[in-house]
Amino acid sequence: MFEARPDKNAFLVKSYETKELISKYKKQLNYDISRFVDGLSEIHLYEDKYTGYQFYYPMDIFGDSAFYEHLQKFDWYYMPWKWEHEYLLNQLDVKDKILEVGAGGLGFIQKISALNVDCIGLELNEKSVDKAKQLGLDVRNESIQAFAAANTECFDVVCSFQVLEHITDVHSFLASKIKCLKKGGRLVICVPNNDSFIKYDEGGILNFPPHHAGRWNRQSLNSIASCFNLQIADVVYEPLQEYHSTWYVRSTSRRLKNNKLINRISKIISIDKIINAYVKRNQSRIRGHSIMFIYKKE
Repeated sequence: MFEARPDKNAFLVKSYETKELISKYKKQLNYDISRFVDGLSEIHLYEDKYTGYQFYYPMDIFGDSAFYEHLQKFDWYYMPWKWEHEYLLNQLDVKDKILEVGAGGLGFIQKISALNVDCIGLELNEKSVDKAKQLGLDVRNESIQAFAAANTECFDVVCSFQVLEHITDVHSFLASKIKCLKKGGRLVICVPNNDSFIKYDEGGILNFPPHHAGRWNRQSLNSIASCFNLQIADVVYEPLQEYHSTWYVRSTSRRLKNNKLINRISKIISIDKIINAYVKRNQSRIRGHSIMFIYKKE
């Protein structure tokens, strides 16, 4: 399970022309991804028929250090403190030993380390690791697979925020995280929810390679529990955040205008203004960008 490959257990969802992806990355993020898709006219999105996990093929299209260093120039890319950090912080005990896999933003590990919670971070971005050292944080330039070999059942909580969607070797990644957990420990995963409003524009250009390797939703996250013999302790939907409200309005408006009647009405009344007013009144009740699963190791 979660061995992403286009075999008899997966079906083709959609194909995308690489020239379109190159154009969108260049236009929206001023970055040329040509070298990642050299020789390819298309990439393909498949879905595993047992887990519901959707993955891109070929599977070797993923960003390198230069790609991520470019994205870090945008202040929104590594936000130091987000909804998911605050939620998990409130679930922790000061005695918990924490492992954060993909700690590049440093915000979470910095905050909980300041609260004297024992935390180790793993990160493959060398610049982030160097910055962590300057801040006195225990962040190591090591893969979870290598780390797990010497750290079996050492942690009360193993967490990753907005990381799993970047991973191509999903089974090995998850198995290694679980290996690090003590019995009764919690595995915490927060990812973009591809059943949320982001689905109306397929999550935007960053939901495609070389940034994302796959797409997750509640169904596929549910299947992690059965595949790895875990209990689901909690499922939490992110409330719509202020910094995503424009995206929500734009994508919802575009979807509604696909209806011929609403499209005609929109020429008389601003649909965007109506949606904006709705968001202002109901923002805390609208499901936002991400979903968090907390699993318990039996």
